[in-house]
Amino acid sequence: MSIFFRIVPVSFALSICGPIWGQNSEGAPVSELQRRFMQMEQRALDLSKRLSEMSGTEPIELIDRNESLAPVQLETDAQQSYDQLPGPMVEPLPIPEEPITEEVPTVYQSEVVRVAPTTQQRKGDYYLMPLVGFAVATSTNFSQDNLDDDLDGEWGNSIGVSAAKRWDNWMAYVRVAYQYLENQNLNFKNDLNKEYRVFGTEESFSLSLGGGYTISLSQKLSTYGGLGAGFAWRKNYVDVQVKSRGNWGNDSTQSGADSSVVFTYDFSMGLEYMFSQNYSARLGYRLLGLTSNESFDGSFQHLIELGVGANF
Repeated sequence: MSIFFRIVPVSFALSICGPIWGQNSEGAPVSELQRRFMQMEQRALDLSKRLSEMSGTEPIELIDRNESLAPVQLETDAQQSYDQLPGPMVEPLPIPEEPITEEVPTVYQSEVVRVAPTTQQRKGDYYLMPLVGFAVATSTNFSQDNLDDDLDGEWGNSIGVSAAKRWDNWMAYVRVAYQYLENQNLNFKNDLNKEYRVFGTEESFSLSLGGGYTISLSQKLSTYGGLGAGFAWRKNYVDVQVKSRGNWGNDSTQSGADSSVVFTYDFSMGLEYMFSQNYSARLGYRLLGLTSNESFDGSFQHLIELGVGANF
C-alpha cells in the first residue's frame, strides 16, 4: 500500500513533463523579433540575387538556413509579453564639464593711421597749365658812354605754359614763357651836365626746368613751391632823349637795342584749387631773375600768375 502511494505521484509528474519535452525536441518556437530579423536576411539574399542577374555574376549566399519565415504562433502569452518589453535603459554618458574660466574679451587695435592721399593720387601723374600774369620789374642799370644810371621798372605782362610730372607730392616741370615790361628814368645821370631822360622796354623768351613740392590744405585746396633754372633770350631797347634849348629830342647815338642769351632762375609759390576731377586753377607768385645783357645789368621781375590747367 505504501509502495502504491509512492509510484502514483512520480507517474503523474512524468505524464506532465513528457509532452513538454517532446515539443522542445521538435523545435523551439520562433519569436516575432527573430522572424523580423529573418525577413531582413531574406531581403538581403533577394537583393544579392537581383544584382547577380544584372551583373552576370554568382549570387552571394550570406546565410545558410532552411527556416521558414511564416509567422509562428507563440506558445504562451508570457513569451509574447516578453517580446514586447522595451530594451534595457541606456543612460547617456556624462558630458565632461570644462572648468569655468573668466573670458577676457579680445580687443583688436588697429595700427593703421589715416593716410592722406598724395597730390599724384588726387590729381593724376601729369598736368598742363597755361599761365597769364602781370610783371613788375625792379630797377636795372643802364651804362653806355657817358650815361650811367638805373632804369625803374614799370608794369608789364607775361604769358606762358607749364607742364609737369608728379611723384607723390613732388613734381618736375618745364616752363616756356614770354615776359614784356617797360622801364624809364626821367632824370638820367650823365657826365655832360645835360638833361637826359630814358625810356626803355625789356622782352624775354625763357625756357626753364624746375622742381617743387605740394602740400594739401584740404581735399581741393593745396599750396606749392618750386625752384627752376634755364635760359632766356633777352632784348632791351632804350630811347634816349636830351633836352636842348628847352625842347626834348631823341639822341640817336645813344638810343638802340641790345639782345643776347642769358641765364635765368626763378622761385615760385602759390595756391592751387581743384574745382573738378581733371581741372584746377592756380594763383601764384614767381620771382624771375635774368643775368646781364650787354649794356644792361641783371634784373629781377616779379610775376603774379593766374592759370587754369588740366590734370591727367
